[in-house]
Amino acid sequence: MRIYRWTAGITVLLLAGGLFRAAAVASDLGVTSGSARWMALFITWGGLLAAVAALWVLALLPAGAGSAARATRAWSRFPLPPLAAIGLAAGLAFVLPALTLAPLPDPLNGLMVGFWWRAVVFWMAALVGTALLYRSLRGVEIVGLFAGVVVMYAVVYRIAAFLPDLSTNPFSVGWSEASRYYYASLFMSERVYGVSVPPSVLHPSRYLMQAIPFLVDGLPLWFHRLWQVGLWLGANGLAAILLVRRVEIGSRPLRFVLAGWAFLFLFQGPVWYHLAVIPAFLFWGVRPTDFRRTLLAVSLTSVWAGVSRVNWIPLPAALAALIYLIEVDRADKTWTGYLKPVFFWGLAGAAAGFGAQYAYTVLSGNPADLFGSSFTSDLLWYRLFPSATFPLGVLPGILLVSLPAAAIVSWLLRKKKLQISGLRRLGIGLILAVFFAGGLVVSVKIGGGSNLHNLDGYIVLLLAAVVILFFRSPTARSGIPLRLAVLAALVPAGFAISTGGPLPTADRQALDRELTGLAELVETAAADGTPVLFIAQRHLIAFDLVEGVELVPGYEKVFLMEMAMAGHAGYLDEFRSDLMDHRFGLIVSDVVRFNTQTRDDQFGEENNAWDVHVSAPILCYYEEQVTFPESRVQVLFPRESAEPCELNGAGP
Repeated sequence: MRIYRWTAGITVLLLAGGLFRAAAVASDLGVTSGSARWMALFITWGGLLAAVAALWVLALLPAGAGSAARATRAWSRFPLPPLAAIGLAAGLAFVLPALTLAPLPDPLNGLMVGFWWRAVVFWMAALVGTALLYRSLRGVEIVGLFAGVVVMYAVVYRIAAFLPDLSTNPFSVGWSEASRYYYASLFMSERVYGVSVPPSVLHPSRYLMQAIPFLVDGLPLWFHRLWQVGLWLGANGLAAILLVRRVEIGSRPLRFVLAGWAFLFLFQGPVWYHLAVIPAFLFWGVRPTDFRRTLLAVSLTSVWAGVSRVNWIPLPAALAALIYLIEVDRADKTWTGYLKPVFFWGLAGAAAGFGAQYAYTVLSGNPADLFGSSFTSDLLWYRLFPSATFPLGVLPGILLVSLPAAAIVSWLLRKKKLQISGLRRLGIGLILAVFFAGGLVVSVKIGGGSNLHNLDGYIVLLLAAVVILFFRSPTARSGIPLRLAVLAALVPAGFAISTGGPLPTADRQALDRELTGLAELVETAAADGTPVLFIAQRHLIAFDLVEGVELVPGYEKVFLMEMAMAGHAGYLDEFRSDLMDHRFGLIVSDVVRFNTQTRDDQFGEENNAWDVHVSAPILCYYEEQVTFPESRVQVLFPRESAEPCELNGAGP
């Protein structure tokens, strides 16, 4: 009877949240009672809420038990072949992706953007899917089955959410989306541009992975987008699979569901694919009792970490140490003897990581002072809490991510199912605490704080800890309380369905016309021998969508933003000097405007740094020639007057 009460209660909560969300949207749009569509929606939704609330009240009454039993028997006698039930359950996994991706009529179109309506659809689909499977699969506990359905439906949605990324739009479909392909192309700059250009200062390992399609001449932009989606799904999926293989689960369905859950867990950050390479390799390569093999695995992944980001360098050794502390008993060793392998793995990891970082700094050809921008950027501590940048807030968000793992480990400790000594537990806790605190600090750096991706190292370690701890505990493998299984399924599923959006609806003919117009302007300027600076849309050169243009390597917007946020005086002074000298015959950019923002805007501080260091000097020395409305691309040319321009906080 308890299951009916909980199911009805949660459904009432979600329906009520959806109703309040609809009322808020209607209020923002100024909808009146004269709108037939909105009134029909409120009446239908309110009636559904009232019906479920009545069922909930019935479930709370003593007489409700008999009614629930009769309803269950009636459902079990309903003439539905098992294969048909399984097919219907599989089809329900695609209901939320279809409603999220497809263009819907108002008011549904606006409501499906928000979390509450997605949550209601997902919850109802999972309930019906579970009911269909329960009548077809014998000997399955219904609550555990529901947890599995939630995981697999969320995996389907998380994969489907990448479909908008497979756009054929020739322009960038996000602020920095197409910039990524430009930075990937720099590893083969002579082949692509005919000139040698240093590779990226930021995230070199990411762009190295994205550079692989450039080995084949002529692959279109959509293929590179497909490749990036494949990296997201492949790297995180591989890490999840190798973690499950490590714990040797006998049940194939359980392995399947656990791999799906681990996949969703990593996307709560999300954990970027160039970081997912590290746990994937270590889940396979680390053998705590084989010192040399583990040393090699830690050293190799530390080299990768060193070429990636400085805060990732400790992760390989920390993950190896975590696995060692969980899987290897101290036995009769002294603590110094027991921890000696961990010490040498840490030493080797640090040497390999920092050595690789130094080698890349020297060999890349970039000025060394450009690599330290993360250490001079402002820290915005308010972003730990709910804000316009991240409504959930970094701290509440990561605590929510940690809740299922904390609940499971707490249950293991309470039931005395962890056969690990107190000092080993302390070591595991310290590793997690250090990465938790470090991730919070990195998250509040200007340019961050809009999700949990800067807590990626902590998320990887937490996932490894809870899975290996649980399945290495012989008495725990019989199962956990089903309420914990449901909690563990719902949290990453909630993060999954909060992502994604409708398929793009841009006017392709208009975009093609704008691309032709832009190409004509740029090619005419280039023919006069004046350099053309692409601050944005630089991929158009890489994919020969704009021809006859010589690449100007500096001042691409992603790195320009990094320098603006870091306040790098030398780089920014050179940028202003080039603008003042009218070095460029044309500038291609996103729309340039001076628009001071506050913390009430999503990225207020980032916008203001861009305005002061980029927009202001551009508007001082260049003016708009044309703005293309569909792509939001702007072309600027030098002002006639080359008089020095005074810059201040209010704009030029």
